[in-house]
Amino acid sequence: MKLIYKDYVFPFHETNLERIIDGKYFKVNTLDGLLSLQVQLDNEQMLLEFSKSLKATCGFLRDQETEPYIGTYIDLQVFVDEFNKRYNLNAKIIA
Repeated sequence: MKLIYKDYVFPFHETNLERIIDGKYFKVNTLDGLLSLQVQLDNEQMLLEFSKSLKATCGFLRDQETEPYIGTYIDLQVFVDEFNKRYNLNAKIIA
């Protein structure tokens, strides 16, 4: 399972999704610190909702990878766009 954004590829098992910084953005970074990006949203409650939604989606997709030849990914730009449409927000990715 991978998260992708443009040329960035975050292997799920090597990626940290746990961090909301200063109530303003959600950080996605590899555990080795080589890749990172932020999803910026000024609404702390909706940022928490974004965090929970992304983690739940990742967990669900990861659980569907039952064979080594099955690979799934989440396009973070599409995920953010759909989240914005659903909740009428303006979250954006900053790389």
